[in-house]
Amino acid sequence: MMDTYLQTVKDEWVQLINETEPHIHQVTAQLASDHATALIAEFYRVVLADPIVAEFLTTEQVERQLQEALRRWLVDVLSCQVGQVEEQIRAQQRAADVHARIGISVDLVEMGFRVLKKLLLPIINATPHPSDVKLSVYHYAINSIDLAMEVMSRAYVFSENNAAKEDENYRIFSLMENAEEEKERQTAALLTWEMTLLYKVMLDSSIGNSRPLGQSDFGLWFSHKGRHYFSGIAEAGHISRLIQEFDEAFNEVRQADDALHDRSRQVKFLRQVRNTLSQIVTLLRELFDEVSRHEVGMDVLTRLLNRRFLPTIFKREITHATRAGTPLSALLIDVDKFKQINDTWGHNTGDEILRKVAGAFYDNVRTCDYVFRYGGDEFLIVLTEITEADALRIAERIRKRVEKIKVSSPTGETISLSLSIGAAMFNGHPDYERLIQAADEALYGAKRRGRNCVELWKMQ
Repeated sequence: MMDTYLQTVKDEWVQLINETEPHIHQVTAQLASDHATALIAEFYRVVLADPIVAEFLTTEQVERQLQEALRRWLVDVLSCQVGQVEEQIRAQQRAADVHARIGISVDLVEMGFRVLKKLLLPIINATPHPSDVKLSVYHYAINSIDLAMEVMSRAYVFSENNAAKEDENYRIFSLMENAEEEKERQTAALLTWEMTLLYKVMLDSSIGNSRPLGQSDFGLWFSHKGRHYFSGIAEAGHISRLIQEFDEAFNEVRQADDALHDRSRQVKFLRQVRNTLSQIVTLLRELFDEVSRHEVGMDVLTRLLNRRFLPTIFKREITHATRAGTPLSALLIDVDKFKQINDTWGHNTGDEILRKVAGAFYDNVRTCDYVFRYGGDEFLIVLTEITEADALRIAERIRKRVEKIKVSSPTGETISLSLSIGAAMFNGHPDYERLIQAADEALYGAKRRGRNCVELWKMQ
């Protein structure tokens, strides 16, 4: 059932159609059909002048897909019949959800519609119809677009408000989830990086191809997770500055081949390393000491993330990948013949298998990656800043690891396990659902190949 607001919009839309002469409705629909392609092309030329819009819409694939989607939208809205009004309302709501997922704010969408209405006028004026017909067509077109826009804006605000709440909930969850364990793990990662660098300096008087702090395991974790976990807390900003300042000095030393051959400069550099890491460890402990364990957003059985925060994480990582020009990958994973295992050996055995498989995921991904229980026996892994080759390597490592897991049935028989994995690389489209869909298509490709394999999605 429609809520009161949507019912009101529906009634107004139906009234607009009914009060419009069939001839005017027909002329408007025909005009949309004849001129939509050229109109939308001009629309994109105008809106892409805005740098914020351009950030989302400049990739070839996005531009091509969205142009076609907007062309269809314009034709559908301006040719809408009474019996199609409800579906059109639902279509505006779906469009709003996509805008919210992508991160295109409602003010940019409204600007786009304003441009579209402005571009309509000269096209209508160029038709050979009498002035009164032109005025009626413009009136009908503008009112139809405004009704569609009103529904879309309202739905967008609703989606965006829900997303904002989930963003904050995720931040709180992230702070509290495995806080003590994560604190020790990241402290250890820092110290490991420091020791490796120390040995390199002492043995070679060079840092050669050593990774800067920002690209270390800790640095990647902090960039993708830590600074978001502690967003708004002063210590987090201080850590970011320490990493940035140190890496500037690090790169200066690395570019000067003989910098560390001088004993005094070597000592100065090592003191800077120690001082920086000592400050970061102190700040990190202060941040983690403020939080405790919090279970919201976690799958109880596997201890993985559940789907609750998937939109928050994907939106953030896609924005980062787009702005930084870094690669991003998604793995969609199925436990082969899991239903058959459940039906044969019972849910207790099935649960044990899911827990062991989840453990294999955690053991074979980096701390900057995300592992979700996507549903039932299906899992989703988001791999940040990773090449296609490395993503496939991780997927294959996970597959081989699970293949080695042996589970005993209630009757003592050994149950062999395997995974089908679909992999997809982020291709610039801002809607994360497209990336998941690509990984899903690859997953079905893996199943068609006979299961127990990794399939990479390729654009047809």
